[in-house]
Amino acid sequence: MDQAPIQALVKQCAAGLFDLACAVSGHPEWDLSLPVGVIDARHHKPRLTVTPVGTINSVLRASATIGTPLMRRFFERFSRVGLEQAQAEFSRGADAEAFAELWDAYREERESGGQAMWSIEDATDFVMHSRCSHSDHEVACVAILPGAPHAIVTFSVPIRFLTSP
Repeated sequence: MDQAPIQALVKQCAAGLFDLACAVSGHPEWDLSLPVGVIDARHHKPRLTVTPVGTINSVLRASATIGTPLMRRFFERFSRVGLEQAQAEFSRGADAEAFAELWDAYREERESGGQAMWSIEDATDFVMHSRCSHSDHEVACVAILPGAPHAIVTFSVPIRFLTSP
């Protein structure tokens, strides 16, 4: 992925990320109360939310459907050919019935709230990512990028970079 959009978000949220870096520095050991940053860039001005890593799913809703192998294949195909083409392809064939059930469940999840969604596996991976980031003296972050559907990117920024003048 091109790093320029993430670098731009870090620059736009510099003041809040400075405070976050200071808070992370105050945690000598990693635990689930370690603060992490979530930058929501789906709107004109990005918004930084700081939350303990153990409560990340209160900011980003974890989906039970997104992480299934069939839905992952669907999203991969969707990114290449578009929604209508991908839906048409997945609505035919051996997995058509399973896809229809997953698609209905996914749509219900999407319509039940305005929060960005990621898979349970992505949430777990991010918690583990935050542990590695902490040991490397970095701040773990998630960015929600604009798009239909939105993209979610995880990254870390060195504390030294965020706190240097």
